[in-house]
Amino acid sequence: MNWRLGIDIGGAFTDLLAVNDETGEIRWVKVESTPKDYSEGVIETILKGRLDLQESKSIVHGQTVVINTIVTRSGSKVGLITTEGFDVLEIGRANRRDLFNLKYRKPEPLVPRYLTKWVEERILADGTVLKPLDQECVQRAAAELLDNGCDALAVSFVNSYSNPEHEKKAGEIIEKEIEKRGKEPFVTLGHELSREWREYERTTTAVLNAYTQPQLNAYIAILESILSKKNFKGIFYVMLATAGMATSDFAKKYPIVTVEGGPVAGIVGATALAEYLNYRDIIVLDGGSTTTKAGLVRDLLPNIITEYYVGRDRFSPGYPLKVPVVEIAEVGNGGTSVAWIDDVGALKVGPKAAGAYPGPACYGKGGIEPTLTDAYVMAGYLNPNYLLGGELRIYREKAEESLKKLADHFDTSINDVADAIIRMANDQAAHIIRLISIQRGLDPRSFTLIAHGGSGPMFAPFIASELQIPTILIPTIPAGVFNAWGMLVADIRHDLVHTHVMKILNREEDAKAISTIYSSLEKQLLETFATEGISLDGVSIVKYADMRYYGQEHTIKISAPSGKIGAKEVEEMDKAFMAAHEREYGFTLEGNPVEIVNLHTVGISRVKKPSLQAVSGTGRGLDKAIKEKREIYSGRRKGFEKIPIYSKELLPINEEIHGPAIIEETTSTIVVTEAFKVKMDKYGNTILTGRF
Repeated sequence: MNWRLGIDIGGAFTDLLAVNDETGEIRWVKVESTPKDYSEGVIETILKGRLDLQESKSIVHGQTVVINTIVTRSGSKVGLITTEGFDVLEIGRANRRDLFNLKYRKPEPLVPRYLTKWVEERILADGTVLKPLDQECVQRAAAELLDNGCDALAVSFVNSYSNPEHEKKAGEIIEKEIEKRGKEPFVTLGHELSREWREYERTTTAVLNAYTQPQLNAYIAILESILSKKNFKGIFYVMLATAGMATSDFAKKYPIVTVEGGPVAGIVGATALAEYLNYRDIIVLDGGSTTTKAGLVRDLLPNIITEYYVGRDRFSPGYPLKVPVVEIAEVGNGGTSVAWIDDVGALKVGPKAAGAYPGPACYGKGGIEPTLTDAYVMAGYLNPNYLLGGELRIYREKAEESLKKLADHFDTSINDVADAIIRMANDQAAHIIRLISIQRGLDPRSFTLIAHGGSGPMFAPFIASELQIPTILIPTIPAGVFNAWGMLVADIRHDLVHTHVMKILNREEDAKAISTIYSSLEKQLLETFATEGISLDGVSIVKYADMRYYGQEHTIKISAPSGKIGAKEVEEMDKAFMAAHEREYGFTLEGNPVEIVNLHTVGISRVKKPSLQAVSGTGRGLDKAIKEKREIYSGRRKGFEKIPIYSKELLPINEEIHGPAIIEETTSTIVVTEAFKVKMDKYGNTILTGRF
């Protein structure tokens, strides 16, 4: 069993990339996604890749079932059992990000009031039991919710992050009640997902897990059944939002930790590639079919946050998740994003997308609305005859027809409308990079931009020119299936975060409390790995701490020393926090006590990483690589200009080309503007260097 498979579901395409650990062979496949049943697209990639599942030792899957279930509000009927008088879902948060936004609306609770049941119990913030759990009340609440047709139940008691005993007991009672009815026990206990404070966020996390659990379980069960029939006897992993992966059994129990697993895989892959090529600070741009994502990595460490919002936009705060997630900025702006006219007559691009079906008009599958892909075809950036190496035929006349109504509205040419759509999409993609860099006080000019996805290499030079990013790297792994490759370099990973607010006053005494909690978290992590059949000898433990000055609201995450925590190690954490605070905010507060808020422990089991292979220089040359000269429309100022079109497969190694030019590969198109020169390195990576 030598093959390892990474499979990623996107809005328009499902991608597979397989690596043979023995021979180093790589196979990749890209098929259209199947929204009615995503498992069909997954199986199609395996069949099309001619992979014998008997020879496959693992599959890593990045799915969109969880995020789509939440966004489309198509999840299960959830009942919530919580502390008496606890009305947090209805109250939510009173803070508003935009005080003057008249269209702002609080998110509608996913659990209606009649499906929220109160039980008598109360635990204080320090873990002390104030009122014992009324077990009969729990049994009655569970029975009522199940009689009301609930598919899943969530339990979230006040301060259970500090002492989870009441939640554990409630879980036992509920499962017995479910077993009486012969149903599958979809029960989520809040403390199993989050041991951090913030009751609204913790409760929402538990509810969202319950809301998506039956859907993900059904989806994975279908896949596992099909794979079993095809003699797959390896391990089925699911990509997590923490830049790691876990077994499908873990994902079925905690589906919410898999949210955004696909896009996170791109950051994991880009980080591994950067390390291999000796880059330390990178910005990762993933231009997909329906959205564009960006993440920032400093010193080869992605930024992991423990508060993430699903469905956040300018009119809604979204639903908060209190689980570790690699920070990603996202905008509804991709290859199939629809261009439209708003109520005041202005041009907009996205977030609505044509997706896989009916797709852009130029695909000829019934789509009639103008999309970004149609604009690229009309402007000449995309091959006017076919994409995906000839598998996807392009109908230029249909793209022209779809853009005509916009041109008529603005009383301008179709070419000018196409150029405006492209520029607007570029601006929206540049905006999310500003969010993760400039708005955080970081200079994008000191980073390398790694662009992948079907549209990422087309966005990249325009964004880099605007933000003065000097270097762009397009991976040698086909850009359109890069997320799938990222899944194959992800490690098996589990995170635990525990809130324990304490001032650092007496380092000797503080070290004992800190060490006790870290030891407890480490023990839980090792138990999780053991249940997955993973050898504990290969598990490494990494520690972090969220710290702040006493009186502050927000924290900074710092790395904690490995091994036993003593007074010396606490002093090191204190100094590391102050140094990080000065870097982040430009000052320190001498004499002000430092406070620990959360202790974060990570368990990692390393997997074998596929290595980059040097490409052969035989049969290459600029004269062989040039395919044609094509007219590109560059706006009214420049009009049409003929530029060379190259085939990436035939480009010579380390020979520079000055833009403007276009380099075509099977899954994406690399645009080289006049502001850049480009060359291909010995591994086949395409490197654009700015001339500004």
